[in-house]
Amino acid sequence: MTASVTRLLPGTRSLVTLTDSMAATKLVQEELLRSKQTYAAVAAKAAVAKSTVSNIASGQTRFPRLETIVRILGALGWVITAARREEP
Repeated sequence: MTASVTRLLPGTRSLVTLTDSMAATKLVQEELLRSKQTYAAVAAKAAVAKSTVSNIASGQTRFPRLETIVRILGALGWVITAARREEP
């Protein structure tokens, strides 16, 4: 899995390239804590189930699908510039 995501904040720009599911999951967990939004609000914006957001946040889902990561990060204000799943 490879995804390049960008977070634009006033006066700053972060570019993160995620190369594995564990790094992506950790980023989502950190951003969920930072955002102070409810899981229900994030889930609604991302068009995923609240349980999906909750399970990723708690670590129950260790390897979420790339599409799910992209949707949740998008709901948290990240801009996805490229995302692709590497074939083995």
